[in-house]
Amino acid sequence: RNILDAADGGEGLKVATESEPDIVIVDWAMEPMSGIDMVKAMRQSNNDKLKYIPIIMLTGFSERGRIVAARNAGINECLLNPISPRTLYSRVRAIIEQPRRFVKTKYYFGPDRRRGEETFNGPDKRGTGEEGAQDDMSIKMTQDEIEAEYFMPTVAGSAASAEQYVSPGIRRAQELAKKKRR
Repeated sequence: RNILDAADGGEGLKVATESEPDIVIVDWAMEPMSGIDMVKAMRQSNNDKLKYIPIIMLTGFSERGRIVAARNAGINECLLNPISPRTLYSRVRAIIEQPRRFVKTKYYFGPDRRRGEETFNGPDKRGTGEEGAQDDMSIKMTQDEIEAEYFMPTVAGSAASAEQYVSPGIRRAQELAKKKRR
């Protein structure tokens, strides 16, 4: 129940490295280091505890290209400002109760973009991770569209990879959630 804050992505990265939080909530619009740059630095880190921390991105930017760029950087969930406590709670709960395994490709490291447990046997279409940023920046998305297209779970119970680091706080919350479902 310890909440830490930072003024920008650089300070946030330092705080996350030193404190190993259970979850990070980051805003896109921070300076001098943006939230998106902080996410990229976390996902590219050599510190396994840092790179596997779940990340929720808050943003006032609703353009499709920015949402795709945030997803491609490796965020777990995306929320458009202004947010409600209920919406934030639902994303934290999804991260705990329906974690996604992490994947690593030549150009991407982060939570699996696919929801569910089916195995994908086709070609890797993730590309360089930059193609989403080329999308039309004038196309605005609503929170419902973002959830439906990119982030919200569609299959309950998708399991995280056994190799994935899960913080003690998230692990305790997962155990409590399992007990409640019984």
